[in-house]
Amino acid sequence: VDSKSRRGIRGGVVTRAAGKPEPPRAFSTDLSDNQNLESLMEREAQPAVQTEADLKQKQADAAANQPDNNSPVTTGQLIGSTPLLDLSQYSLNPNVKIMAKCEYLNPSGSIKDRIAQHIINQAEASGDLRPGMTVVAATSGNTGAAIAMACALRGYDYIVITNEKTSKEKVDAMKAYGGEVIVSPSGVAPDHPDHYQNIEDRLCSENPGTYYGVDQYNNPYNAEAYEATLGPEIWRQTSGLVTHFVAGGSTGGTVSGTGRYLKSENADVRVVMADPKGSVFWDHVVKGVPAEDVCVTKSWEMEGVGKDSIPGCFDIDAIDGMVRGNDEDAFAMCREVAANEGLLLGGSAGLNLHAARVLSASVDDGATIVTVFPDNGVKYLSKIYNDSWLQSKGLEGAQGGNGAVSPDVDEKSHESKIHWKPEIVTRHEQAAAATAAAAAAVEGHNLLSAEETEAELKFLEELAPKLVQYHRESIAGGERVHSRLQSPEDLAETFSVAGVPIDLADGAAVDGDVLNAAVQAVMDNSVRSSHPLFLNQLYSGVDPVALAGDWLASALNANVHTFEVAPVLTELEKAVLAKTARMWLQEPGSNARTPAHDGLIVPGGSLANMYSLLLARDKIDPEARNRGSTMELVAFCSEQSHYSYRKSAMVMGIGMDNMIKVKCDGDGAMIAEELEKEVLAAKARGAVPFYVGTTAGSTVLGAFDDYHGCADVCKAHDLWMHVDGAWGGAAALSPARRSVLDGFEKADSFCWNPHKMLGLPLQCSIFVTKQPGSLAKANAAQADYLFQPDKNNAGADLGDRTIQCGRKADALKIWLSWKHRGDKGWSDMVDRSFGLAEEVERMVREREEKDGSFVLAAGAQCANIGFWYVPPRLRPFKHAGASANQLTEIGFVAPKLKDRMQREGDAMIGFQPIDSMNLPNFFRLVLPNSRHLSKEMLSDMLDRMDEMGKDL
Repeated sequence: VDSKSRRGIRGGVVTRAAGKPEPPRAFSTDLSDNQNLESLMEREAQPAVQTEADLKQKQADAAANQPDNNSPVTTGQLIGSTPLLDLSQYSLNPNVKIMAKCEYLNPSGSIKDRIAQHIINQAEASGDLRPGMTVVAATSGNTGAAIAMACALRGYDYIVITNEKTSKEKVDAMKAYGGEVIVSPSGVAPDHPDHYQNIEDRLCSENPGTYYGVDQYNNPYNAEAYEATLGPEIWRQTSGLVTHFVAGGSTGGTVSGTGRYLKSENADVRVVMADPKGSVFWDHVVKGVPAEDVCVTKSWEMEGVGKDSIPGCFDIDAIDGMVRGNDEDAFAMCREVAANEGLLLGGSAGLNLHAARVLSASVDDGATIVTVFPDNGVKYLSKIYNDSWLQSKGLEGAQGGNGAVSPDVDEKSHESKIHWKPEIVTRHEQAAAATAAAAAAVEGHNLLSAEETEAELKFLEELAPKLVQYHRESIAGGERVHSRLQSPEDLAETFSVAGVPIDLADGAAVDGDVLNAAVQAVMDNSVRSSHPLFLNQLYSGVDPVALAGDWLASALNANVHTFEVAPVLTELEKAVLAKTARMWLQEPGSNARTPAHDGLIVPGGSLANMYSLLLARDKIDPEARNRGSTMELVAFCSEQSHYSYRKSAMVMGIGMDNMIKVKCDGDGAMIAEELEKEVLAAKARGAVPFYVGTTAGSTVLGAFDDYHGCADVCKAHDLWMHVDGAWGGAAALSPARRSVLDGFEKADSFCWNPHKMLGLPLQCSIFVTKQPGSLAKANAAQADYLFQPDKNNAGADLGDRTIQCGRKADALKIWLSWKHRGDKGWSDMVDRSFGLAEEVERMVREREEKDGSFVLAAGAQCANIGFWYVPPRLRPFKHAGASANQLTEIGFVAPKLKDRMQREGDAMIGFQPIDSMNLPNFFRLVLPNSRHLSKEMLSDMLDRMDEMGKDL
């Protein structure tokens, strides 16, 4: 090993075989990045939390996206897309790679061409920079030359201000493009009028409208340029394998923008800042000194790196760690690379490589460190590569290029280490901490201390009254329905201001005060669905007794799959199913025995409809559960039915195209004759009809299908008939309203959702069928660990009837509430909702006749009513005979008026068109759980809508 091969830092030695050093390897790249700058700027950042598979896919994409463009280019297109140099021979760990971007190959000779081009482009696009103006830039040298070149290309005059520290070569380069260069004193305080940044500010303020100030230290387009170009280049050129990025800072733009981009691709990328001894970044990042309190502790000779104040471009959140170096560290590295690799580097490049070398000793095997070489040594021949100059500055140790150590004891013990932020740990440290935590977790009688457990119980005790008060305020109707209309971004900001960010990325535990703040933030910014004027969906409010049942079910936390773990809840569910079977198949007040049935309480009407399809398929093709269906099965539903019919067909593999929509009459009810036609047509093309899904209370119009007619078609063709009564099925509870369901008892299955019209807490949906044992036959998988035939009360289990494993005890809600209200309480609820819908229809008709302010779109059916609000300028509006233009204009009204109502916190009402009936957007008013709603409130609501919409 010859003497030149012994290169080290602070006593560490890197050895290489004698002879010619391994040459650096350059990675190919393209020249197209700057053409795509704007598209890169629009690139959406990836989430910080990602799986290993996500990362591997990104790395594969990066490897595949290595373009090769050898076409002729313009001067501007020479900017960026610089080669990536492999300098792994300088790593202190042979299993860690070091690579460097050759930014000195940009046309003006430095990395600053990237920001000069982007800042000038953005200034021109915004109109801040116009032809005939003069561009002014304060610079430590490289930005001045880059701005000068950019101005030369565009025809602008320029003035660049630098200081006496800047090398003669760089000053001459700034002058060479034909502009003015001002050299200010070096070492003056940041607030001194002769500080070069302050001169820029003064010139621009004295020449408004004629001088454009680049303000590179605070201009957001500085960091943005690197985020748009340098970061993506590094990601592509390393095929996504970069693990660490190292860069010094003067403006802070390079390390901030590039770091942000790399972290958006892989949140585990670590960003390390190299800083000269004396610069303020170290104290700000490592010691936490506020930006306004930092001060330079000593001078340094390196140019273009380090700072005497914290620039606005600098993003401290992008920085994970720091490495500090002195002038000898940087310049010795420059001389070493020149001697061994034939490359002349600038001082900031030497500092960056020094920092990367220090970092290589402390990272895991397999790491890839990427740094940047901002400029080359030709700009410093009179300094770094001049022995006399080095001697004059007391930097003789850099002459030999051997990384000589400064005699400063503090430097030896402190400066050549990587200093991570407290929250940053190495993978080895993470693994050790995880092992220690896992071992500690099994110690002691409880995971939590007695004090911690009591604090959580106290939280529950204090929360319950708050929730009761929230419900009390909601049903009183004095609060806004919608707290305030906010976008997802607005909500994120609201929660951050409240001290409880929505994002869970940091994973940190919070105390009771923050938990209470979180609860309050959720309540304060949510829609009050228990408000009497929440009329937007087919659910509203919450039955207090059922809510108690919901709380009780959560406290019990029992899974209703086996009798042995949920004996009471299993029997309560059976009781609710039996009650539903009687409600469906018997007249109110009947004393007959409960009809034979099977059933389940399921999470929502959509799944209830799918259960009916599963039973129907099992009836016609029982082997489909094992081998899959070999038939071209076809099912039917009305064109006004719920979309869950089609989604169920999709999930089951039947296909949405094979869920045929049948025409409806003017009220939105399926026409039995049209159903017959569709069944015959399906048979004629060789398909196998097997199922008809009818509706009791359609979502938009509240229509009830012709159950007698549909049942006749089903009987004639041996089809399963189901009634989706999720919304209108509750009419069976009312002796006065049950007639709308006439014939529904002929169906094979039926479902209804007490969480809709009755106001039970979401979710509570009940499915029943006439065929006992059919659910287990179609769905059972007989899991050995749950459904052992030889255990106690094995026959009482409900779990193998379902397509799920676990189920919440939703039966407790409806059972407890039914016990409290009785049949009459539910009947009154249904009668009130139906009756109020009819009252609104009357109000609309009165207003239509009086002044044309409201026009009926669909009469009251179930608890639905449809109407248009008509602004004065569109009156009179008559749907029959309306022109295409009138229909188009009236369709714009409902969305705009709803927006105003939401912003005012007034009633929430849905709207939608029905294209098949030529009905443009109209308000669909639905009245579920109307226990706190009155005729007077609805009339006043219509009056307010008229006031809000008059100018539309």
